[in-house]
Amino acid sequence: MTHNRIVIPFALLTALMLIIGWLSPSAMNFLYGELMYPSVRLTLNTLSWLFPIPLFKVFIIVVLAAIVRGVFFRLKKRRGNVSNRWLNVLWYLLRTGIIIACGFYWIWGFNYLMPSPVKHLGLSTKPVPAERVNEMLYAYTDSVNKLRAELYDEGFENSENFFELTVDYDRLAEYLNRVLAVHGFKQYSSYPLRHWRPKGVLLRNSTAGMYFPFTGEATIDPGLHPLQLPFTSSHEMGHSAGFTDEGFCNLLAYLATTRSEDPFIRYSGFLTFWRYLARAARSFDREFYSEFIEENLSELVVGDLQSIYENRAKYPDWFPGLQRRVYDSYLRAHGVTEGVASYNQMIILAESYEKLYRK
Repeated sequence: MTHNRIVIPFALLTALMLIIGWLSPSAMNFLYGELMYPSVRLTLNTLSWLFPIPLFKVFIIVVLAAIVRGVFFRLKKRRGNVSNRWLNVLWYLLRTGIIIACGFYWIWGFNYLMPSPVKHLGLSTKPVPAERVNEMLYAYTDSVNKLRAELYDEGFENSENFFELTVDYDRLAEYLNRVLAVHGFKQYSSYPLRHWRPKGVLLRNSTAGMYFPFTGEATIDPGLHPLQLPFTSSHEMGHSAGFTDEGFCNLLAYLATTRSEDPFIRYSGFLTFWRYLARAARSFDREFYSEFIEENLSELVVGDLQSIYENRAKYPDWFPGLQRRVYDSYLRAHGVTEGVASYNQMIILAESYEKLYRK
């Protein structure tokens, strides 16, 4: 009975907040975005600073242990018949699930009901024509070729040299905050970032990184190629700042990395965006794409791309397609109508942003 007195009011209050968010995103922005989430972010940042170990692992272990203990305790009771004990277990699991689900919304999930940051910036979401994609491909190919040549002059003669680098995540957070400040978004003192262990666990599930809402930690797979780490890390830090839109977090990562003073981070950002452009150009015209690569892309960049593909091949999917289907359903359930296709808005948003804000 005591648990019911906590669970039911908690669930009703969460439902009330969800209704407010659905009816008025601006009201949710004030109540949660302005009043609540900054305090949540500060608390999670403080906990991460106090405990150097990955808190998401501690959280998972503690919650699973508590659930197993609760189920075992209820089955062990001698009062009542077997059917009653199992009904008690089912009610316990349901109640625990409600608490976890409601906790998710209060710690981070209400951000899904916030006003769209894409609309806030006035960005277009219209598809980019094939001709414009090809024009962008020419321009960004020139950029990646030049940036890679600069890194060659600094001693990075082949792709293996990048594995000797250590990514400065504090600088990435600084670059992200710089982008957020320009457009009046809230910035935070830090965006805790952790590595999943063992290496390759996320990659084998078609995931490079993820944001763990219950502990406020951005997490990445250390099995990623070094050239992919800056962009992926910036993307997950964007979620830490309270943004749920995958396409917008891609845009934040693009801006944070390509505006960086660090030549390696800048090159990795341009190369990541170039890969989006290349994929789009290839889908429009394979013959043009093949000829273009052969004639325009430097051997150094080709070597880097090959290194990325070879590194990814070390971690084949355990369940091909499963992660994409599950996450697509999750995003759509939380109002992201494009689902995982929102990742592919990268070119659209970057093109629109550069037109509006290049200066």
